[in-house]
Amino acid sequence: MLTTKQYRTRSIFLLSTFFIILVLIFMPLYPDLRPGSKTDGLTFMDNFFNSLSKDSAYFVPQEREKAKTFTGKTFDADLKYKSPVLAQQAAQVLSANGFSATAEDVNVKASGDFGQLLDAALNDADFMYQNQGDAISGKYPPLDERSAVYAWHNTMSALGKVFERGGSETAAMLNATQSMNSKALEPSYNYYQVERKPVRQNLPLLIFALVFYVVYTCWYGFGILYLFESMGVKLDH
Repeated sequence: MLTTKQYRTRSIFLLSTFFIILVLIFMPLYPDLRPGSKTDGLTFMDNFFNSLSKDSAYFVPQEREKAKTFTGKTFDADLKYKSPVLAQQAAQVLSANGFSATAEDVNVKASGDFGQLLDAALNDADFMYQNQGDAISGKYPPLDERSAVYAWHNTMSALGKVFERGGSETAAMLNATQSMNSKALEPSYNYYQVERKPVRQNLPLLIFALVFYVVYTCWYGFGILYLFESMGVKLDH
């Protein structure tokens, strides 16, 4: 049975060391995404887990295989966008890749080979995923890489609405546009400039982070428990 003084001593030790470590976590002592720069511990771990998840979010090769099944399948559609600016950007991206595209207000009249369209979008998605933004922006001046990939996303969504009205005849093409957005364009956009790290090669840090989280939580919990014990507040069954 511990005495009140012993409870107090343990509480002071646990809580003081807990808050010292907490201060160190929030200090810019850890490597940032940009070489040579530093960030706080929370941002560092957030970047780390984003890097691990990015490794499992690469579906471009699978999507490219799907795209091959649509080679020779043509489309001719009137696409609608949310604003004239987005319509102009989409028309620019489509035209730069060899497709017929004419913008008028919020509408774009586009036509071409659907398989080639998917493949062109996948090329940019792959560049984006590999953090090679210059390879995209160089194709569509003055658009930057994010705007270009966003234009692809908007185009796939607009095409999807057209294919949706086609019923069973265009169901496969509708699924292709949806899959393109969710498995290629969105991951490449969201993970842009995040370093890709395989889980197997980063197991030590991953295990440390998970164990530290559990231990650090218990650390604080026992500190509070001993604090109340030293004040005479006890938990009874």
